[in-house]
Amino acid sequence: ERNTAEMIAAQLAENGIVGPDDARHDVEVIILDSESNPDSAASAASRLIEEDEVDVLVAGTLSGNSLAMLPLATEAEVPMISMGAAGSIVRDPDTGEARYWIFKTPQENGHSAKWQAEYLKAQGVTSVCYLFENSGYGQDTLAQGTAAFEEAGIEIAYSDSFERSDTEFPQVLSVQGAGCQAVVIGSIPPGASLAEAAVKDAMPDMLVVQGHGVCNQQFIDLAPEAVEGTPLPCGRLLVADGLPDNDPQKPVLLQYIQDYTEFTGGEPVSTFGGHAYDAMMWAVEGLSSLDNGLSLAERRAGVRDYIENNIKDWPGTGGVYNVTPDDHLGLDYTGLTFVKVENGGFVYYPPEDW
Repeated sequence: ERNTAEMIAAQLAENGIVGPDDARHDVEVIILDSESNPDSAASAASRLIEEDEVDVLVAGTLSGNSLAMLPLATEAEVPMISMGAAGSIVRDPDTGEARYWIFKTPQENGHSAKWQAEYLKAQGVTSVCYLFENSGYGQDTLAQGTAAFEEAGIEIAYSDSFERSDTEFPQVLSVQGAGCQAVVIGSIPPGASLAEAAVKDAMPDMLVVQGHGVCNQQFIDLAPEAVEGTPLPCGRLLVADGLPDNDPQKPVLLQYIQDYTEFTGGEPVSTFGGHAYDAMMWAVEGLSSLDNGLSLAERRAGVRDYIENNIKDWPGTGGVYNVTPDDHLGLDYTGLTFVKVENGGFVYYPPEDW
């Protein structure tokens, strides 16, 4: 995400934006590190809102961090675009209503769970064990998985949490005793990789299905032998070359891949960077829509209104977005596709090949 933000900041430093007045305007991009910690994230958000007086906050690469920041953005009436997956970032879990000032770009855990359920059902699986990291993201994967699997007639025979930094997984003993036919893991690296390695070490033939939080090369590199063959839902970014030429996302994906690899000197792309790209571009478009002479409050409101009313049929790295007043993500589960790990990389794995 940081690399993508720095790349776009460099592009803006060179080109700026063009407003309704057809004139070039400079854009300042301030990048802070949340340290993957909700308290640090909230502190950074507070600084950006109160001291730097930003027009828009692109913030929260993790669900927990995003949830810690959104009350600050809401109270200050600052549009915030999250890169976290949990649906509760943009929807109040008690009322189901969209959070007025909050948007997000990643596909949701519910979308991932629907793909997982369809795949497991196609394999004849009726009972799974669910291991998830002890975080807002992990807990949401379990909640969404529980709903999707129940609808598909799949029982969760055993579930337990682990810390993302764990290197030992005693939960595997309980998995062995639960009699489940597959293991679903709700985590991001390193925990996701190491948890799968522990399962495969104890049960080499166990089917393990991951979620869309592992769609980067780090997931594979941490445990390449263990994760080989693993099926999972991911965004199309990782299989862009294999998409048909008429796919509306393909030009965006290929351009992002080219720009990112050139900027980083050849580093591989990940869907996490893609989420940052989509969020940054929403912010840039919103800023480009503003008239001169607006107050800070008017600029913030203008960016919010632009995103809610103008991100329509918008092809990004995460899907084709259609944001509405009731839906501050604008994607359904088809924003993801299905892939598997093969020869140390991700390959397209459509339902007809299951």
